Amino acid sequence: MTTVSIVDLSRFGAIIFDFDGVLVDSETLQARAWTRVAQELQLEKIVTAQDIAGKIDEDIVYELFPREKAAWCRDRKWCVESEMVAAGELEAIADTVHFAQRMSRTHRLAICSSSRRENILNRLEPLGIAPLFHTIMGRRDGVPHKPAPDHYLLTLEALSLEAREACAIEDSPPGVAAAKAAGIFTIQLQHDYLPRAAAADLHVRSLRELIAD
Repeated sequence: MTTVSIVDLSRFGAIIFDFDGVLVDSETLQARAWTRVAQELQLEKIVTAQDIAGKIDEDIVYELFPREKAAWCRDRKWCVESEMVAAGELEAIADTVHFAQRMSRTHRLAICSSSRRENILNRLEPLGIAPLFHTIMGRRDGVPHKPAPDHYLLTLEALSLEAREACAIEDSPPGVAAAKAAGIFTIQLQHDYLPRAAAADLHVRSLRELIAD
């Protein structure tokens, strides 16, 4: 069966991917890590992907835990998450990986994420797809994170492109807001646990919808 792409991606020189929730199913994994921390503190708290999507750990921890325990909870979450990743519990979003592999033939690919660059690289390595990306922009100290557009603007600069020459793929409303504030055509990859971002130019359930076979 032949399908027709619902957007003409050929007009863009680059496609910029968010990382968490777009390339890897890390938001559900991180929610489980936060829940484990809560259990270790004997707190009756179940953290969901919806609670944390589009946010950074330094903000999340103050929403979930008492301020006096915040530093310990954040560090403990990082340890638990690393253990889960080492155990092979982090899964790629297969349709996104397939899409990225296809698009790498015709477009420059980049990642723009609120995660640290070293964490992105560590998680990409087992997937074997790091070489697909021309630029990997992780969160930088002193630079406002999403929903501010700053990291997207840095990504465009690294790609030597104007906003109109790029397309962004995000899942969370803060990520969509960041890409749109940078002037970029933005596609929301919708998950059941996240609200629809009205600001997105297009909404899809799978990136396979964007491929004309």
